[in-house]
Amino acid sequence: MNRNIKFSIYISAILIATFHHSACGEDWVRFRGPNGSGVSNETKELVTEFGDKKNLNWRTELPGSGASSPIVVGDKIFVTCYSGYGESRKNIGEMEKLKRHLVCVNKDDGKILWQKEFDPHLPEDKFSGMLPEHGYSSSTPVSDGKHVFAFFGKSGVFAYDMDGKQIWKKSLGTDSGSRKWGSGTSPIIVDGVLVVVASDEDDAIYGLEPTTGKEIWKVQKPELENVWNTPIVAGEKENRQLLISVPKKIWALEPTTGKLRWHSTNGVDAPSVSTSLVMDDNTVIAMGGRSRTCTALKVGGSGDVTDSNTVWTGRAISSIVTPVAYKGHLYCIARGIATCADAKTGKTVFQERVPQPKSVANQAPRRGPSGMDYSSPIVVAGKIYQFTKFGTCYVIEAKPEFKLLATNNFEDDNSEFNGTPAISDGEMFVRSNKYLYSIGKSEK
Repeated sequence: MNRNIKFSIYISAILIATFHHSACGEDWVRFRGPNGSGVSNETKELVTEFGDKKNLNWRTELPGSGASSPIVVGDKIFVTCYSGYGESRKNIGEMEKLKRHLVCVNKDDGKILWQKEFDPHLPEDKFSGMLPEHGYSSSTPVSDGKHVFAFFGKSGVFAYDMDGKQIWKKSLGTDSGSRKWGSGTSPIIVDGVLVVVASDEDDAIYGLEPTTGKEIWKVQKPELENVWNTPIVAGEKENRQLLISVPKKIWALEPTTGKLRWHSTNGVDAPSVSTSLVMDDNTVIAMGGRSRTCTALKVGGSGDVTDSNTVWTGRAISSIVTPVAYKGHLYCIARGIATCADAKTGKTVFQERVPQPKSVANQAPRRGPSGMDYSSPIVVAGKIYQFTKFGTCYVIEAKPEFKLLATNNFEDDNSEFNGTPAISDGEMFVRSNKYLYSIGKSEK
């Protein structure tokens, strides 16, 4: 083979790879997107209006329920589910029949490429109290592009390759927290370490080697018992920090060792924390819990930085849902109220009630406290999309002046929507307890 032919083949390979990456769009490989911010890096706009018969590319029936979110890796979508027990408050079923599922779906047409079914570690926490609000598959999977990692609480972490071959599995504890609310945190990957918060199972955070599941580090402290938020990452590679909100505190850990770099005792003033931390430039914002407290801190330092790093304290705009930070403002819809707050000061910019569709208003009232929505908002090309538990998706302008663009609802699906959407190449992927949806104007 002569040199020119070799060069042509080389260039062709590069062009094919580039085209494939472009065609697949942005990978959405973890909870709340590539960097955990909930803000899409894509400039391609997403449709604002959709429903059962409008701008719906496909709908795929899932093998079970779940509060986890879908992720997108190339031309594949991954989502987790559970079945057999606790799928309905009216028909709880028998715990011995509980199954967990990892499902791989073709992004183009919604066909299921493969799915895995797991027998759980038993006994699980009973389907009672707050657990029915989210169920037994609440942790969003994460991918490094070659593998997908799913966390199922007491049943452990499962690692698969893209074709569905199991690489390893590992238990991270089988205990239950005092509240027996089940698992809710999602794994992330940072600096080559798979980080899993096994708060309910072991009062611990684990750092695992992704290819083998081997434990690299472990942080075990009583403060982690009632933590249901997913860690975020701050700083550049040479100064990377793993941040997590715990009751009354904020911790910054070294991702490769788990060592505590700095902490603040000015955190969420509540016995439990479900809302993940939010970053605005070099400021981290903690909120949540029934106390509805909110604290903003400058990132960095060593030891106790409470006095030196606190920027402001105020009232939270959410107790469970993680708000999205965009261009200096925080946005969230909770308890039927759309709120915008200044990220620099914490002061409220607007609060507006959003309309409730009649089809939703006529449904039977949900159990538990009002406002038990779990899906977090995302930003796509300057617009905010947020789903409620009953499947209504509000679209508002991501600006400090309130403007409702659309109110969408799937009339044919009366199940709960608890997952946060994923975005890729101008399409939005969202799951309910029944289906996985592809929304947008497909050009395929």
